[in-house]
Parts: sequence; structure tokens; C-alpha cells
Amino acid sequence: MTKKPKVSILLPTYNGGKFITKAIESVLKQSFDDIELIVIDDGSADYTPRIVEEFMQKDKRIVFVKNKENLGIQKTLNKGLKLASGEYVARIDDDDEWVNRNKLLEQVKFLDEHRDYSLVGTGVIMVGEDREELFRFLQPADDKSIRDRMLFKSCFMHSAVMFRKSDVLKVGGYSEESSHKHVEDYYLWLELGKIGKLANLENYAIKFMLRRGAISANNKKEQFKKNIA
Repeated sequence: MTKKPKVSILLPTYNGGKFITKAIESVLKQSFDDIELIVIDDGSADYTPRIVEEFMQKDKRIVFVKNKENLGIQKTLNKGLKLASGEYVARIDDDDEWVNRNKLLEQVKFLDEHRDYSLVGTGVIMVGEDREELFRFLQPADDKSIRDRMLFKSCFMHSAVMFRKSDVLKVGGYSEESSHKHVEDYYLWLELGKIGKLANLENYAIKFMLRRGAISANNKKEQFKKNIA
């Protein structure tokens, strides 16, 4: 039997051909290599599949799945959870990039040493479409600081987190309710907080791209209302 990886990385993509190369490269360059990278194409009409297939020829840790039709981010992420065989799950979006080569190593070490924690994130560097830095910020680090703020604002960027797969399955995975669309990650963090502790490492591990046409950019008003709800 093939040994299961320690970490499964979920990378959902939809017409992400322009940016996805950097995202995949940043995963494969991680110092922690006991991984599988699950790329799920949610019905792209561009050249995204060709790029992923080229990477697959060079690295056997990549799993590529194509949805027959566009399912949306919530169902696509839950499909990824079902496919994931790792103890831990990390996330990256097709236009983001991990810039700390030890991101996974440090997060695995944290979760291995803190069995009462369900989730650990990192600080974030915000960039434009040219990947030039706009600003950076650290999230609240300890469980108490996170809980003090968590009901007002999410304390985690999706592409920065690593969580225990078993804990996410306990709370039912990502919500597929229409009322949680575009805030399905925030809702999941709140659910995880009911069964475990939450933390952020105090380092800048990811570049998060602000770009026109992104799901979050196109749905800011709706996302704001759902965050409040």
C-alpha cells in the first residue's frame, strides 16, 4: 500500500491559467515534502488543465480532478476534503503564493505539538496583479486574542491555514448553504472554534492577490452582509 501523506493541499481553480503556475510552484518548493497537492478544476474554459498536466508529468504528488460542470467553491472544497488522505489539510487559491518555504513545516510542527488545536494560520502579504506588495499584516496569534475578535471579523486568510482533517469532518466540512456562499471559510473557522483551539503563527507566509475578477472582489457587498449575519 502507498503511504498516506501527512498533509493534503487543496487548490480549487476556475479559469486560473494566468496565475496558477506560481501557486503550484510555491507548494512544490516547500521544505516539508510529505504532501499531496489536489488540484480541482471547477469547469475551466481556459488552458488551466494543460498547465496542471504539465506539472503532473514532473511531480507524482499532484492529483488532478476535473468537475464535469461548475459546482461552485463550496461543493468543490468538500469534494477535495473527500479526496484528501492527509492527517492535515492546507489551502491555497490559484492566484496566491506561499513565500515562506517552511510554511508547512512550521504548521505541522505546531499541530503535532498542540493536539488541542484544530487550526493554525499565518500572517499575510497583500499584493496586486503584478505581485508587488501593497501592505502586510499579522493576525491575532493566540486562542484568546482570536476569540476576542472572531465574532467581529475573520482572523484567518484561507490560503494561509492548515487544519486537522478529522476536526473539519466532525463539524460537517464546508457549509454548502447559499447563505454561507463567499463566507464558507469564515463559517468553518467558527465551527472549528467550538471543538478546538485556534492560532496564527507570527510570520508572513503567503502572498494574497487582490485582483479584479476574483470571486471576493465581485461579491464584496454580498460578502459584507453575510459576514455580519
